[in-house]
Amino acid sequence: MSEEFIFALDIGTRSVVGVVIQETQKGLEIIAYEHLEHQNRAMIDGQIHDIEQVAKAIKSCKEKIETKLGRTLDRVAVAAAGRALKTVRVKVNTDIAEYKEIHRDDILRLELQAVQEAQSRLRADAQKEEDKSVSYHCVGYSVVYYELDGFKIGNLYSQKGKNMSVEVIATFLPRVVVDSLQAALQKVGLEMTSLTLEPIAASAVVVPPSMRQLNIALIDIGAGTSDIAITDGGAITGYGMVPVAGDEITERISQEYLLDFNRAEAIKRSISRDEDIKFTDVLGLEHNISRQELLDAVSESVQNLTRQIAERIIELNGKTPQAAICIGGGSLTPLLKEMLAENLGLSKQRVAIRGREAITEVFGAQDLGGPEAVTPIGIAVTAYEHKGLGFARVMVNNRQVRLLEVNRGTVADALLAAGISMRKTQPRLGLALTVTVNGELKIIRGGRGKPAVIKLNGHNVTIDAPVKHNDVIEFVEALDGENAKGYIYDVVPDILPINISINEEPFTINPVITLNDKPVTYYEELIDNARVLYYLPRTAAEVMEIAGYSEAADSLIYVNERLVDQMFEIGDGDDIVVEKAADVSLDTGESGEILMESAVGTETGPVSSNLESDSFFNEAEGAHEGQDSVTVVYVNDTRVEIPRNDVILTDVLTRTNYPLRPPEGGMRLELTVNGIPAEFTTPLKDGDRVSLEWKNGS
Repeated sequence: MSEEFIFALDIGTRSVVGVVIQETQKGLEIIAYEHLEHQNRAMIDGQIHDIEQVAKAIKSCKEKIETKLGRTLDRVAVAAAGRALKTVRVKVNTDIAEYKEIHRDDILRLELQAVQEAQSRLRADAQKEEDKSVSYHCVGYSVVYYELDGFKIGNLYSQKGKNMSVEVIATFLPRVVVDSLQAALQKVGLEMTSLTLEPIAASAVVVPPSMRQLNIALIDIGAGTSDIAITDGGAITGYGMVPVAGDEITERISQEYLLDFNRAEAIKRSISRDEDIKFTDVLGLEHNISRQELLDAVSESVQNLTRQIAERIIELNGKTPQAAICIGGGSLTPLLKEMLAENLGLSKQRVAIRGREAITEVFGAQDLGGPEAVTPIGIAVTAYEHKGLGFARVMVNNRQVRLLEVNRGTVADALLAAGISMRKTQPRLGLALTVTVNGELKIIRGGRGKPAVIKLNGHNVTIDAPVKHNDVIEFVEALDGENAKGYIYDVVPDILPINISINEEPFTINPVITLNDKPVTYYEELIDNARVLYYLPRTAAEVMEIAGYSEAADSLIYVNERLVDQMFEIGDGDDIVVEKAADVSLDTGESGEILMESAVGTETGPVSSNLESDSFFNEAEGAHEGQDSVTVVYVNDTRVEIPRNDVILTDVLTRTNYPLRPPEGGMRLELTVNGIPAEFTTPLKDGDRVSLEWKNGS
């Protein structure tokens, strides 16, 4: 048939309803319909048990509609009951690469990751129950909400952030349910072009998007199952099912009055219109009972039915909804509306039974009325709006898959059906490497990786490209970015060494670099969260230690022929002489003076014999202001402050104005500490008293 027609079948437990709709200038119009009862119980609780008998009913319905239309029907939209409906609510999130703008295929990929996660949970549950043979079709999903960087957002498209997430409700049916439907249709020459769920189809026409801000429970009460959909906050937030419906009441009448099932069904339908009911049981006995007597007989069964429906609604919704809408032939069951309101804790006015009158966008065939008309019309409208699920066979990497299309069917759906994870369609950034260098945080980023290659019939496409029957897809999965890798030279700058000579032996002083306190070279590989320290040794003490002069602390150090202390800063090209203090003659200069230089650069030359200390000490103290450690000693009864703890006598000589040139007749400098003879390397402590005096050589 041409595409302007939609043929829909509602294959129920007790009956088959066929509807054909066409788009006209006024809107959607029903141009033909047919309603047939099953001759026997070929279906139980919405599941086909006798494919041959169901196929006969479908064929009869199809042929009668074809006669009315004068044309052949070969394509059909159907809905599955919720007998084995599985609903999984799941949330997934993914990082966004460096604030990249979010595209539509990114959103689709995220949604389908959620669907795959839901499938994984179903498989895990089946394995726990040791039911590994059950496989599922995803027959629909709806987005509950999106989040960007932890905040809910209406639409992710074109947004930027670090992380996006989605929560979806995915609905699944066992493949056996879908496969049995297909088998029955194929027997009568019909191709299934769209599949949905009965509660999804019903909600499409009874609870349109404009009503979904309200917290409403929609219950499609058929013969074998009662299917439930919950709306709230603008979306369908849950689907469910209870395996009891109108047949429970029929079976109660059958048991109570010894009637076959079909006769009991007829009596149930007459309750609402007849005051007195006459019938003959299987033993041939005639009965004439009042309507009230029959209501009393079924009251317990209706109470059980509505109690189970109410419990399932509250379980799905987490609370009592604002209202409940009942559709389906089973909703006409006597006492059902009142008892459902009671079990839900709602007033009777908040529970309604809606039929054809609730559907405003479809006209024609007004005699197709009542609540049982809602679902078949909903199936047709869902197919017309392309909101059902179609079927297509496609090749994915030389493997044929049967694609149950979500909406119009995309490459992403085909990959999903082939078992390819959505995470393989986009590369992950490699892990970054983080180190601290002299206290400063440094980050080396991981690689970007290579995106997946997806070809549809030989052409490069994105995952949201539509697919059709017999399409060929080639897929090469994305390559994740390599984790960050780095070396010391990536985070430590080039530092020129200093070249010096010590006792006429050349030395090169290189930078000192440590990785987690371990000495390393520029070519050492970095470790995540490592601590890197580097510096160039410059003080006399550091240089002597690196050069291997461990005895330097007990020696005199000359830099470019000047005596210096341990903290003196060495420069490139300096000539250093190290001598033991005991071997040193004090008249080293031409004039016999001792020349010394300190770390603060104060040179001492020949001065008067008085300790003119005021200005000198003020300068020294100012140079070391803020130092934590200060040693105070007294040199010839004058206070001297040295900004270190590890002080030796040489350090005092760099901070005193005592004449270091021997006076006439004085050939030897006598050194004492606290009255005890001392040497240049004698350690000093806080409060020590130092005496310096030139004496003749006798």
